[in-house]
Amino acid sequence: MTSPAAREPARPEAAGVRAPARRRKRPVALSRPRRRLLGAAGVLGVLAAGEAAGRAGIVQRAYLPPSSEVVERAARLAGDGLFLDGLAATLSVWAYGLLLGCAVAVPLGVLFGSVPKVDAAARAVVEFLRPIPSVALIPLVALLLGTGARMQITVIAYASVWPVLFNTVYGLGDVDPVARDTLRAFGFGRLQVLWRVSLPATAPFIAAGIRISASVALILAVASEILSGFGEGLGTFIAQASQVPDGTTDVLAGTLWAGLLGLAVNTLLTAAERRLMPWARAHRP
Repeated sequence: MTSPAAREPARPEAAGVRAPARRRKRPVALSRPRRRLLGAAGVLGVLAAGEAAGRAGIVQRAYLPPSSEVVERAARLAGDGLFLDGLAATLSVWAYGLLLGCAVAVPLGVLFGSVPKVDAAARAVVEFLRPIPSVALIPLVALLLGTGARMQITVIAYASVWPVLFNTVYGLGDVDPVARDTLRAFGFGRLQVLWRVSLPATAPFIAAGIRISASVALILAVASEILSGFGEGLGTFIAQASQVPDGTTDVLAGTLWAGLLGLAVNTLLTAAERRLMPWARAHRP
C-alpha cells in the first residue's frame, strides 16, 4: 500500500518548476449610458442630502437653504436678461484668456520638449513661476492694467499656461522612439518627424491639458469678478448677492451655474477630443 505522500502529486515548486502567475482581472469598463446613469444618481443623492439638511433644520436656512429652492432660483435666473449678460461676459473673458494661454503654452511646450538645452535653461524659471497662485497676482495685474477685462484675461492666460505646457512636454517625452527613428532612417528631417509623428502622438496630452486649463480658467474668471466686486459677470452676481440679507440662495444659485458651466465645457471638450483624435482611444486601457 502506498503512503498518502506518495499518492499526492508533486507540486511545481517541489519539482523546480515555477507556478504560473495568476492573471489579475482587469476592471470592467462601464458603458457610457451606465456612467451617465451613475453620474445622475450621484447628483440626485447630493441634492437629496441638501434638501434633507435644509428641511430638517440641521443647518439654518439662512446659511443653507433646501436644494429645491436653490435649483428653482437657478432656473429662474435663466430667464433674467441681466444675469445672462453677465454670464456672457464671464464666458467671453474665459474664452479669450484660455485661447491666449494655449497659444503661448503649446509652442513653448514643443520647444522645451524638442530641444533639451532650452528646457534645461528655462526649467528653473518655469519652476519658480509655476507655484505662484494666480489669484495672488490679481492685485498686481490690476495695478498695472486696471480692474477690467484686460486684467482678467491676463490672469486667466497665466493660469491656463501651466497644464498645457507641462502636458505638451510630457507628451513629447512619451513619443515612441522607434517611430521617430524609422522616419529618420527614411531621410525625414527633424521638422517632418515632429509634424508626422511627435505632434499626433502628443495631441491627446495637449487635449487633456486644455481640459484642465479650461476648468482653471473658469475658476479664475469667476474669482477675479468676485474680488473686484463690481462690473458684470457671474462672479460679480455672486459677490453682490453675498452682501444682501438672505442672499444665500442667490449665492448658491450662482455657484450652481458656475458648476454647470464647468460641466458643459468639459463635456464639449471631451466630445471634440473623441471626434478629432480617434487614434487616441485605441491606446486607452
